[in-house]
Amino acid sequence: MTTPEVEVTQELIDTLVGLGGYTHPLFVPAAGSPAPMPGQGVLLLVGGLVERSRMLDEAIALLELREVRFSKMLRAPTTLRVELTPGEARETGSGKVIRHYRWSAIDGSGDQVLEATAVMLMRAPMP
Repeated sequence: MTTPEVEVTQELIDTLVGLGGYTHPLFVPAAGSPAPMPGQGVLLLVGGLVERSRMLDEAIALLELREVRFSKMLRAPTTLRVELTPGEARETGSGKVIRHYRWSAIDGSGDQVLEATAVMLMRAPMP
């Protein structure tokens, strides 16, 4: 399952860096040098892409992110999409389901930017 793409512009990166209050020189480089997207910004975009895709409409909540790995800096201009792979699932005592999903964030050149396991609380399947 693959989400639609979001356009990653330098303006978007600069806005998230400013709103997030980042002060590290990597994210506030010398004048004229473009900053990369902080990892937390990548996670923010990935979460939004997954929600907008409506692939997890049965989700109640994100319980946990595991094994989060950043493999490439996200730099503008590019696009970002997420490939979701369902994993193990178990039913809770209340009949809900806890399901693992592998999230792979892919940039416009086809390179993986991030890989993580999202543990989601899902509504019980319809009988």
